[in-house]
Amino acid sequence: MTRTYAHELNREIQSISGWYMLEKEERIPHRGREHMYAVGQGAVESSCCGIGGCRYAVVPGEVLSWKSQSDDRGLPLSEVEPVSDPAIQEELRRIILEREDVSQVNFL
Repeated sequence: MTRTYAHELNREIQSISGWYMLEKEERIPHRGREHMYAVGQGAVESSCCGIGGCRYAVVPGEVLSWKSQSDDRGLPLSEVEPVSDPAIQEELRRIILEREDVSQVNFL
């Protein structure tokens, strides 16, 4: 199932208990294909339960077309195929955890 991914970095998204923001994007060649991931950080700073934060990575998927279009706000759009194979997810997770100072890797 192909998805369209909008590239939007350095925009703080507010929530009821804090915020999160994607800071950078990287691509990984893996098994003859290219996958992308984004690294961000988030903070819980206005919760009744306390405060905290983390750095994380999200993997939209295998890149089918890189920034080939733009949306009505001018953000670049890429076509990606989500990674559904657990073995490939685990291999990509390991690579990202070795490269980045993140506490978790999530697949979209």
